[in-house]
Amino acid sequence: MLKSLTLIFSLTATTLLSTSSHALSTDVESPYTMIKNVGEQVFTSVGEAKAKDQINDANMQSIIESTLMPYIDVTFASYKVLGTQLKKTTREQRSNFVDAMKANLVRTYSSALSQYNNQTVRYEAHKSIGNKSMINIKTELLSDDAPTIDMIFKLRKNSKTGEWKAYDLIVEGISLIDSKRSELSTPLRTKGIEYVTNMLTE
Repeated sequence: MLKSLTLIFSLTATTLLSTSSHALSTDVESPYTMIKNVGEQVFTSVGEAKAKDQINDANMQSIIESTLMPYIDVTFASYKVLGTQLKKTTREQRSNFVDAMKANLVRTYSSALSQYNNQTVRYEAHKSIGNKSMINIKTELLSDDAPTIDMIFKLRKNSKTGEWKAYDLIVEGISLIDSKRSELSTPLRTKGIEYVTNMLTE
């Protein structure tokens, strides 16, 4: 469990992509650069929190809320989890489901955040994007006492804002979105979106 949480956090922390992040002043056309810059910033923040012995649920959730969630396309990811059930929902139901997914992710990432222990991330070199609106970026998680782990970030560019955000994270060939969809597909189909929304919130 500890290893899984660490992997999830490492993936997420390095996929903080947003062209609206003025503090970083990153190149709008280079999600590769944004991944590295923001990832390094988050790892630094976590390291400082650990050094000050400030690793607790409230602090970790605050870090997640402010540094991770703004750069993950929770809505798009949530709709992919809903799959064919999306058309059977109302706007209010979808909105509540997205909020529940976000809360669930914050709790998951907060747990993972507390397990971070100075792992190293090797970033894929910059490649030409052209007119693509969706790309995959390969990354490796390096640790002195564990095998190298391959990761892929799936990114989507918003056609209106030009922002790049992460919507799926893949560890050793396993998609987090696919795993969540598999977990929730049966209750969504048999008990409905409101039941699943409550389940995620709890």
